[in-house]
Amino acid sequence: MEPSVVADVWKLYQEILEFAPVGVHAVDREGRTRVYNRVMGEIDGYRPDEVLEKNVFELYELNEETSTLWRALKTGHPVQIDEQVYVARNGRRVVTQNRTKPVVIEGEIIGAMEIAVPREAGGAQEAADARIRRRYSFADILGESRAMRRALDLAERAARTDLPVLLVGETGTGKELFAWAIHEASARKHGPFLAQNCAAWPEGLAESVLFGTRRGGFTGAVDRAGVLELASGGTLFLDEVHAMSPAVQAKLLRALQDGEIWPIGARRAVRTDARVVAAMNVPPSEAVRLGLVRPDLLYRVGAIAIHLPPLRERPEDIPLLARAFLRKYGEGRAARLSSDALAFLTSHDWPGNVRELEQTVRSALALWPEAVEITAAMLRSAHPLLAEGSPREGERVARADRPSDDAIRRAYEAASGNLTRAARALGISRQRMQYHARRLGLGTSSRPT
Repeated sequence: MEPSVVADVWKLYQEILEFAPVGVHAVDREGRTRVYNRVMGEIDGYRPDEVLEKNVFELYELNEETSTLWRALKTGHPVQIDEQVYVARNGRRVVTQNRTKPVVIEGEIIGAMEIAVPREAGGAQEAADARIRRRYSFADILGESRAMRRALDLAERAARTDLPVLLVGETGTGKELFAWAIHEASARKHGPFLAQNCAAWPEGLAESVLFGTRRGGFTGAVDRAGVLELASGGTLFLDEVHAMSPAVQAKLLRALQDGEIWPIGARRAVRTDARVVAAMNVPPSEAVRLGLVRPDLLYRVGAIAIHLPPLRERPEDIPLLARAFLRKYGEGRAARLSSDALAFLTSHDWPGNVRELEQTVRSALALWPEAVEITAAMLRSAHPLLAEGSPREGERVARADRPSDDAIRRAYEAASGNLTRAARALGISRQRMQYHARRLGLGTSSRPT
C-alpha cells in the first residue's frame, strides 16, 4: 500500500479522535505511535509531542506478552481487557480498561488502535473523571449578565432534551465550550463527543469525513468510519456548519431525518444515533439570505437555537472573566488589576471576544512575571493591535469607547433616563450604557428605558 495513503489515514484519525472523551493510542505495524490524543496524555501523564513516533516499548514497561497494542498488531485479533495495570516510563502507575483492535486497510494490517478508560478505585476514579469533565461543565462558563444567564439557562434546558441544538455567536464567544457543557449535562455524557470545524475540511472531503468510506468506493478508498458514525450514542459538534456545500448539507439533512448514513461506496446504510450540536458565526437569517445554509437544514439543526452574546453586549462580565484568567495563568501569583486596567478592559470592544480577552491577560502575565498589579499599559502592550508602536491609537480607542462619568450623567439626564437615546448620543452600545448607568447608580430600574 502507498505510504502516502497510510500517512493520510493516520492524520485523519488523529484529527477526528483528538477530542474523543476516552484515551486513544494507535501504533503503526512497527509499533511506533501515530495517534495519541489529549485524554490519553492525561491518563499516562505524557504530552503528545513526547509520544508521537515513539515505540510502545519506549513509553511503557511492557513486553510483547503484556502489551495489548502489540498483541492486536501481531495476532490480527481484537483484545478486550477489563483491567490492565501498567507503568509508564515516567513512573506513573496506570490502571485502565482497554479495547484494542488491529487497523486493517484493503486486507492489510497497517497498525493497531487502543481505546482506554482509566479505572481507579472509589473516589479516585470519580476524581479522575471530574478532572476530565470539569473544564467542560456549565460551572466553568462564567457570566453574570442577563444575556449570559439567558444563554446558560436555555443551554441547560437543552441538555435535558435530545433535540439538535444550534449555537449562534461570533468567533471567540465559547461555542465549543457550550457544546461540551451540553454534552456533559445530557444523558449522552458517557458517549463520545467529537468536535469538527466544517470550514477546516479539505475541499472535496467533507462527505467522506461526515459519512465515512468503504473500500472500492473510489480509487484508494479504505474502510473508514465517518464522524456521524463515530459519534453514535454521543454528541457531534459541527462548527461553522454553513461552510459545507449545499449538496453535503442536503445529505446531512437526510441523515439526521432518517437516522442512517450511506458511507461512500457502501452497499447498505449504517445506523447512527449521534446528537448534532451545530454552530454558526453569522446570524441564521443572514446565512439564509446569502445562500450559505439551506433553510430546511437550519430548521432541523436549530430545533433549539441559542445566541451566545459577544463581550460588548455584556461588559459587566469582563472584570469577572479577567480575574478568572489572572488566577488561571498567574501560577499562584496574587496578581490584581489596577483601576485603569479595569477601565481599559471595560472600554475595549473585544471583537475577538473571550478568546481575545484571555490571550491579552495571559500575555500580560507572561511579559511581566514580577508584577503584582497589571496595568492598562501592560494590557495594551500585550495586545497585538494596541501594542507599543502605535500607543496613541490604543489610547484613542480607549478614550472613544469610554466616555467620562460626567458625560454619561449628562447624556442620561438629557435623554430623561432613556438608555437607548443616551447610548446613541454617546456613540456606545445600549448594553454598555446600561452597564455604566448601573455602575453610577443612575436609577435604571425606576426610569424609562
